[in-house]
Amino acid sequence: MYTLLAICCFLGFFQQYNTSAKARLSNVGGYQKWLQSNKRKARYTGLLLMLLSLFGLIIADGWMLGLFTFILLLMAGACYIIALAPLGYVKLKHIMLITVLSLLIELIVLK
Repeated sequence: MYTLLAICCFLGFFQQYNTSAKARLSNVGGYQKWLQSNKRKARYTGLLLMLLSLFGLIIADGWMLGLFTFILLLMAGACYIIALAPLGYVKLKHIMLITVLSLLIELIVLK
């Protein structure tokens, strides 16, 4: 569950980042091109994903710990996205691989 909430938070910030006018954006993937051409939809879905992550963490951990965890996830994700996205290192297949491995580890630890 935490893996999916973290991915929602990171993906929401990534969408918000790709709609920015100040950021140095790259057009490496089709997803990034779509985000940059449909800024209004990307902003709303990015905001929705981050709010989903926030509410999921609040439900799982309570008000204060959920909010604190969300802020920490947002800071960590923002640092990685701002540092790696202009270089073209953030690719969908890498994100999917990390997500699947993280979900497997989370399921093994929870059993």
